[in-house]
Amino acid sequence: MIQTHLMKLDAPYPVLNMKGVLARHVATLIEIHPAVDPKTGEETIKTISRPVVDYGENCYAGIVYEKFELEDCEILDSPLPMHQLHSIIHSNLSMFNHKIFNERPEVIIWRIHHLGLTIDWPKKKDSEGFETDEDEDHIVVPISMGKAESGWWAESSALSFCFDAREKESDKALLDYIRNMRSEYYHAFKNRKFDITFQNNQPEVQYLIDELNKNPHL
Repeated sequence: MIQTHLMKLDAPYPVLNMKGVLARHVATLIEIHPAVDPKTGEETIKTISRPVVDYGENCYAGIVYEKFELEDCEILDSPLPMHQLHSIIHSNLSMFNHKIFNERPEVIIWRIHHLGLTIDWPKKKDSEGFETDEDEDHIVVPISMGKAESGWWAESSALSFCFDAREKESDKALLDYIRNMRSEYYHAFKNRKFDITFQNNQPEVQYLIDELNKNPHL
């Protein structure tokens, strides 16, 4: 027989990243399962901890998130580093994601702010390459592109905004996709004035990079 115990947390509640799903962690449901040790045959127990979450609507009674155990979740800190923002958006873009409806970058960034987190904006660097206190207004994203049997793909640096793509039917489709993604970031940070351009060392796709950088706000 399975036993359960509910362990409530105190506010302020931490924010969890559950493979791309963001929510406040308000409690933990501990399940105690009877089990048998495969080596000795002796009866034992197995414990599973599942997050009880609030999706940001102040539903502090909580909803049990059954898709993952607590150990599979990541606690997010504020300010959120750019590499974690990239990872969250990448999880939502993945065709192998566990979610039925994946969220766009603009929606994800809105949710991050709605849950009380800020994002660690990149800083300008001085002539020696050291960070200054001034926010960057021109973000250069290293990106790789190519064509595979399944279609056109792109993979951006994990340290910057995520522009990952796969199985696009043509180079034009990939170009349009990246432009739409870039517009999402501009809308998400509409209170900032900045440009996003791309950097690539592959001569065969340089024409795509040139098109993207020709007008950073197209």
